Amino acid sequence: MVERLERGPVRVEGDSAFLPLGRGLEAIIDAEYVHLSEIMDRTWRAFSVGHLTYATTRHKGKTLLLHRIVVCAPKGILVDHINGNGLDNRHCNLRWATYAQNLQNRKMHKNNSSGYKGVYWRARDNKWVARIKANGKSHELGYFTDPAEAHAAYCEASARLHGEFGRTA
Repeated sequence: MVERLERGPVRVEGDSAFLPLGRGLEAIIDAEYVHLSEIMDRTWRAFSVGHLTYATTRHKGKTLLLHRIVVCAPKGILVDHINGNGLDNRHCNLRWATYAQNLQNRKMHKNNSSGYKGVYWRARDNKWVARIKANGKSHELGYFTDPAEAHAAYCEASARLHGEFGRTA
């Protein structure tokens, strides 16, 4: 016997609506989208890729991503979650992005030992190094005795090179 997951109804709170995905997870959308059959007539599930979880559904043998539906993203265009939460699909949190821009908005790696994005220890020089990647090239920003100083250099470079897509934490 296959047990069917019972999901609760969509919950609306102010300008946001919460779509149940199962496993106790919810996707957030703008409340104004609750009437759209393209969203509401589907069963949505949580799907995790790496460190992010997204809301997905199946239609005609294809997997559809909620965030792509919300912003009507054409094929070949990525959709970036500004705050890094793949379940926050409010229009104000989504923007079209290139692959490079989407990478610039990545969170700090889990195995980061400095505690700062863009900063790593170089043992042979006994220094902290700030490094950033932009336009397909890696740029070393300098050597520092204090990791916070290295991170300040990274933040300045991120603002200059990554603009609105830069994430510094």
